[in-house]
Amino acid sequence: MLDNRLNKKQQEAVETTEWRIKIVAGAGSGKTSVLVHRYVYLVNELGIDPNNILCMTFTNKAAAEMKNRIGKMTASSNVNDFVCTIHGFSVKFIRKEGFRIGFPKNFSILDEEDEKLLAIQVMDECGIKRSEETTTNFIRTIRMGKAMSPYISDLWIGKPKNVSSYSDAFYKYVMKQMKSFSLDFNDLIYLVIYILSNFEEARLYWQDKLNYIMIDEAQDCNSKEWSIIETLAATYQNLFIVGDPDQCIYEWRGATPNYFVEFKADTQIILDENYRSTPNILNVANSIIVHNKMRIEKNLITNLT
Repeated sequence: MLDNRLNKKQQEAVETTEWRIKIVAGAGSGKTSVLVHRYVYLVNELGIDPNNILCMTFTNKAAAEMKNRIGKMTASSNVNDFVCTIHGFSVKFIRKEGFRIGFPKNFSILDEEDEKLLAIQVMDECGIKRSEETTTNFIRTIRMGKAMSPYISDLWIGKPKNVSSYSDAFYKYVMKQMKSFSLDFNDLIYLVIYILSNFEEARLYWQDKLNYIMIDEAQDCNSKEWSIIETLAATYQNLFIVGDPDQCIYEWRGATPNYFVEFKADTQIILDENYRSTPNILNVANSIIVHNKMRIEKNLITNLT
């Protein structure tokens, strides 16, 4: 049974389960409630196995909240680890599929402090002057180099090739990672893409397994994350994306809200009822966001006084 507190558009979003669906969720419009209720609807009403549902959100905190709410609404806490961030999913994916490229299941993940320590080690070995600023710039250069090169196929798979295309510092850095089987957050994404692109058996397995895919905060996904999402959804095309280009704040980290705006949907639903703000506040907000260039037209309303 659906929660009778859902408004008409929220109910439509929950019950529209098939094909490509875009939910434009204005600020304070209850998007998390929609995602939770849709997951529960798939499991309780349609009988979908949670192991066949991938629900990705932007932060670990948001994923934990969603899992907790879903667990309270489904039989025997019928929710699994596929309610997660895209990096969380990537870890699970690589632990299962990493053997294809020689990665063990117990690989480690580098946080920012680990990256800094590795950068300091490589900079010292290469005689690069080290300070807080130069270390930060060095890490930024490594990240850019990874984003712009086929370093996985050149340096990590089989015998290293095209080594002369890389700086000595970059080569040392990524080879130290390989030696210790340690990945940073960007490596997780790039490795998933590499495996999906080069191993048909793995690609077909995950495409068949994930019958329903739900993406929260889709406006904050970057092009490589979209590549993973679209590849995974290629078989069933049951892709449900929720977002709002007016709330995109991560373009400096590569977020591409135009992907969300231009997403070819079979169904589009706009959640425009705000449950947090008064009319005066919404009038100001509407007058500001209307000038955004990369957006989908909507006008927030409220019943609050």
